[in-house]
Amino acid sequence: MSALIRHPTAASSRDDVAASMRAVLGTPHVPRVLTGSLVGRLPVAAAPLAILLCLADTGSGYVWASAVAAIYGLAATIGQPALGRLADRYGQKATLSGSASVSCVALVALAVLQPHAHALCAVAAAVAGAATPPLEGALRALWPRMVPQHLQQAALGMDVASQSVLFALGPLLVTALVSLSGPTAALALVGSIGLVGTWTMASSGPSRSQHGHPRRGDWLGPLRSRELRAMASVLGLVGVCLGAQNVAAPVWAQQDGSRAGAGLLLGAFSAGSAIGGVIFTRRRESGIRALALCLLAFTLGWIPLVAAPSQLWLMTALAVLPGLALSPLLGRVFERVGRAVEPAWATEAFSWLVTAVGIGSAAGTAAVGALIDRTGPSAAYGFAGACAAGALSLLAFQQPRPRKESRTHATAPVGT
Repeated sequence: MSALIRHPTAASSRDDVAASMRAVLGTPHVPRVLTGSLVGRLPVAAAPLAILLCLADTGSGYVWASAVAAIYGLAATIGQPALGRLADRYGQKATLSGSASVSCVALVALAVLQPHAHALCAVAAAVAGAATPPLEGALRALWPRMVPQHLQQAALGMDVASQSVLFALGPLLVTALVSLSGPTAALALVGSIGLVGTWTMASSGPSRSQHGHPRRGDWLGPLRSRELRAMASVLGLVGVCLGAQNVAAPVWAQQDGSRAGAGLLLGAFSAGSAIGGVIFTRRRESGIRALALCLLAFTLGWIPLVAAPSQLWLMTALAVLPGLALSPLLGRVFERVGRAVEPAWATEAFSWLVTAVGIGSAAGTAAVGALIDRTGPSAAYGFAGACAAGALSLLAFQQPRPRKESRTHATAPVGT
């Protein structure tokens, strides 16, 4: 009987989610802008692996190839706020199209130059990364312009869920392109596909109508917002968790003797994040308590992975757990920042969040890389859980405490 009672509610919830997604996708410009943004972000998900395979294929060695890929990733992370500020000041169309063109040319140059000059390869990777268009920030700045208020949570849920799918599919696409055309052509194609996606978004109506907000110089810009600084610090620790996982998964797979294990574990995490994004579209809670619950779930999700069971199927199932909380966590952070900063600073503000995650991820990768040789993957997953708990503690610490009422005020009659 209880199952019969619950079933209509579950069916209704699924219908609500589907209806919200259809409503978002049915809004003018949304399919084009969302698709263009995701395709334009493909190099961020795929270029590091493409660079690694391209350089390693010429005999440069994995040490040098990894260093160049890291240069690209770090430059892409650092360059986002500056390009976001340009988009806010001068408009999205010129900023996105111009930066994507420079990044694509640099990636193609890297593919052509790689057998000949190490120094030029490093410069090309740095330029390609630094010129990566701020598509995440630009898209999230456009959501309030494109969809009504009651659909913005569903739009953010679709945004973060589809990005999780993109980061899962990016390495698979690189592998397919390398098999079909070789690593050099694969790197050039990744850059070209990203350029086409960015142009698709930049030429859309909402991007073209975002003309920018010329204003007097303000070096801090959106960083004057206490809420943005708090959310960026929280996401920095979340990024550390992601970086730790990117090292722990391949090490676990190597110890288990499973060649496909790393891809399955990372893919399962991304799948969990995509599912979490769908769940986020149907939730109506907001506020700091909802964000804290997401961080708590994210923290608890790492605990079973510390056991690092030897069965691949079980480890893959467990890898879904922390991913389930990631998209709702990100969605609520974006909501809070979107409400806290001025629209004139929106693209840069969201780009700072991207930078915080990227820097945290790099730090997590480096820290766990030094730790895991001595302790194994269990400690790496434990480190990720500890950092997630640290993010939850940081969130609690940064919230303003309620002021204590004076004794006179507390005892005053109600009618006074």
